[in-house]
Amino acid sequence: MLAKILDVLTGKDDVERVAVKGDVQLLNSYLRTRRLFFPKKPRQFLDAATFTQQELMQLIEQESKELVGNDIQLWILDVNGKKHLPAFSSHKKMQTFSAKMSQELNKVFALGFVEVLLPDIAGSAGIDFVDLNLFGPKSWEIAVNRH
Repeated sequence: MLAKILDVLTGKDDVERVAVKGDVQLLNSYLRTRRLFFPKKPRQFLDAATFTQQELMQLIEQESKELVGNDIQLWILDVNGKKHLPAFSSHKKMQTFSAKMSQELNKVFALGFVEVLLPDIAGSAGIDFVDLNLFGPKSWEIAVNRH
């Protein structure tokens, strides 16, 4: 309840309130206990202009059901030759990412996700950076130490 009130008053959720302090050790410590949302790579990107609205909804619904499974292929972005893993502190922030990617790619897609702790996924994902709340009003790029 208190967290919701703080969200409304500050415009920042719990993760953002920690991240905005700029204390890397504090953020790393917090992210060991707070689950984040990581998007799964969509199975297909569809051109909305080639389908009727009903056909498009059926295809997206079918893919959404497939994305619910245990097959976890994270959506890793290549940015200037570096691998970036988007991570989000809320569904709303992940939806912002989805809308922006849909616009940039000029495609529609079903977006699945996993909700896990960052340390449980970062080491095995083969990434260089985690982009926290990408495309949000404030986002953070976190370098991943592979050692």
